[in-house]
Amino acid sequence: MNKRVLSSSYLGVESFLIEVEVDISNGLPNFSIIGLGDTAISESKDRIKTALKNSGFKLEPKKIIVNLSPAGIRKEGSHFDLPIAIGIMLVMGFIKDRYNAIDNYLFLGELSLNGDVKRIRGALNSVIFAKENGYKGVVLPLENFQEATLIKGINIVPVENLNDVVNFISKNIVKSVQTKIIEKNEENLMDFLDVKGQSMAKRALEIAAAGKHNIILIGSPGSGKSMLCKRITTILPPLNEKEIIESTKIYSIAGELTESKPIISSPPFRSPHHTSTPVSIVGGGKKVIPGEISLASGGVLFLDELAEFPRSVLESLRQPLEDGIVSISRAQYRVEFKSNFIFVAATNPCPCGYALEPTGKCICTQTEINKYIKKISGPIMDRIDLHVEMRRLNENELLTYQSGDSSKIIRERVIKARAIQKERFGDDIYNGMMSQKDIQKYCTLSDENREYFKKVIQTLQISARGYDKILKVARTIADLAGSSDIEKEHLMEAVSFRENSIN
Repeated sequence: MNKRVLSSSYLGVESFLIEVEVDISNGLPNFSIIGLGDTAISESKDRIKTALKNSGFKLEPKKIIVNLSPAGIRKEGSHFDLPIAIGIMLVMGFIKDRYNAIDNYLFLGELSLNGDVKRIRGALNSVIFAKENGYKGVVLPLENFQEATLIKGINIVPVENLNDVVNFISKNIVKSVQTKIIEKNEENLMDFLDVKGQSMAKRALEIAAAGKHNIILIGSPGSGKSMLCKRITTILPPLNEKEIIESTKIYSIAGELTESKPIISSPPFRSPHHTSTPVSIVGGGKKVIPGEISLASGGVLFLDELAEFPRSVLESLRQPLEDGIVSISRAQYRVEFKSNFIFVAATNPCPCGYALEPTGKCICTQTEINKYIKKISGPIMDRIDLHVEMRRLNENELLTYQSGDSSKIIRERVIKARAIQKERFGDDIYNGMMSQKDIQKYCTLSDENREYFKKVIQTLQISARGYDKILKVARTIADLAGSSDIEKEHLMEAVSFRENSIN
């Protein structure tokens, strides 16, 4: 006798249907799972048998075969424990499907040895798949309930243990759960008010946040590069509903959601160390997982000490910076992860760090400086919209505290500028993402400005990509000023952020 229980698996962030087929017959006692499962799936046999025993279901010595269909696709994860256990209980008559739940619901969950159902990865992705494919609902661990409730219009059945599952299938009893209200924590200990001086860098970060432009700060040690970059999240607008779902999907697959953080409700800030590997940054690996550039989607990817990162890591950023997605192709799979982030970088101008200081403190030779800055290739620098040089504050600037705008005030200006862009493009498109068609339509220049820009291109030897970047930044500066047209001062300011380049 055999039964079929529905579940799902995922490749990248996309889920697909898995039919868990359970057949039990007389013969030598044996428990085998087939269908290209990973180690976690093969080990589930012992978890399931012990969980059933400790939940009061005594297994008879039978021959049990479990097939995960389609059998030709490799599957991974411990979330098949629950559907396999349900299939066994149905075949052995421990439970009766009186309300046709087996054909209308997907089942997901890892089992502990005492029969509890534990948190899994990718729950939100499975809920989205179930809704898109017309299933009535999803049965999943109570710990995943909060993230699953992001998706409306589908039944979410939270279960704490195997007995909760039995009550739902045979009696249609659903565990009552009080939905927690996820409050966005507006309090942030970091503020732009804390940073003395560096008005140009602050302005550049405001422009970057307003138009989703990439930015690099180049300066001496102690000039405040890292301190400023870490404060960019304090001026970013909150995520909208679509962005919350997209970010939570990626974090769910990566297994980075917790009970205290079940939903990604604010822009992520990722700051990997310069010893990170290309796989950890881009994603992929033997088990397909999103990398830092995908986990930063909707927020900020900050690479401190950019020139210290391996060249292979930096060059792997070319496509994501240009396209907003990363395509990973391997012999066994091909997946795409979203990578729509603001790229923020900080670096020293030379090995000792003092090449920009007027004091003559730099001890590096020109050869050493050239070798150091060439670690960051021209194509990568060309993809960065805003280049800012920073010098350490002098004694007068350090002793005199000049208060600039707070993060709250800057954030209000950023939100207004983004509202203009939303009216112009609709959702999910910002000035930093404009296509050639959009540039031609929204970045028109007067004859005087065209002549000025022509001289700039000749003087700075700006590439075609650099030309587009300047116009995009000028458009954002105009939006911050509330101007419908790009004026000369907007264009000049945009050019000033392109002149400061170490390449």
